Amino acid sequence: MSSQHVVAVMAFARSVDDEAPRLAADLGLTAYETAMMLRAPAPVIVLRSEDRARADAVLGKLRSRGHDAITCGLDEVVSSDDMFRPRAFRFEHGDIIGLGQGAERRLPLTDVFALVRANHATRIEETVVGRSRKVSLARAVLSGGMLATKTTERTRVTNEREPVLYVFRSDGPPWFLASMQMRYDGLEEGMKVSKIQNFEVLVGALRARAPAAVFDARLLAVRASSTVVASSPTHYGASSAAALDVLAHLIALSLGRAARPYR
Repeated sequence: MSSQHVVAVMAFARSVDDEAPRLAADLGLTAYETAMMLRAPAPVIVLRSEDRARADAVLGKLRSRGHDAITCGLDEVVSSDDMFRPRAFRFEHGDIIGLGQGAERRLPLTDVFALVRANHATRIEETVVGRSRKVSLARAVLSGGMLATKTTERTRVTNEREPVLYVFRSDGPPWFLASMQMRYDGLEEGMKVSKIQNFEVLVGALRARAPAAVFDARLLAVRASSTVVASSPTHYGASSAAALDVLAHLIALSLGRAARPYR
């Protein structure tokens, strides 16, 4: 099966209104459709195609107009589900030691070249069935007080946003830090009360210990599309994780990793 390729604009050299008609002609879209797409926070994926030649052609036109654009195959993207996810950690000299998934791993912080922040959004819809019984006056006259059973259904919706950090390294696949899934004993005296606070302290500690790494928070402004992760007659779940994995990978590539992929 052919891999799908994406082309994304990381930064624009001119206004959206100026670029929209030009890119619309390249993509076969209307200028209005293209302008709406380009007004989203960068990085903006402008093309998904199994035709590598077409992806390269669109990339070339974007770059010829001065835009910072990049392309990659989706088979190059490491899913956050497949990244090492430490549940606990400690700092040791210039390294971070992660414990999780039945393993202990060491990551030299001098090997980290990018720290990419994001928020993974999850939506859960559950159908809750309720049954209640009450005395039916009509039946009471006939049968001495039989109980009537009433069945009701309602949909319970839960929306959650979890702060996460992609830790891109030069020599190996990225690490993935999920704020609500970690213990923070490794912060020692810097440990706070809540997980959200502790996650911010951890991010700050990583930035201080890996000063050569680029910290990128632009994905905090992105409203990524969601992918269905669970579906049944009574349960539905969708997550933005897959879309953000791709965008984080594109940011890593734009920071100079195209020649030396991290995986």
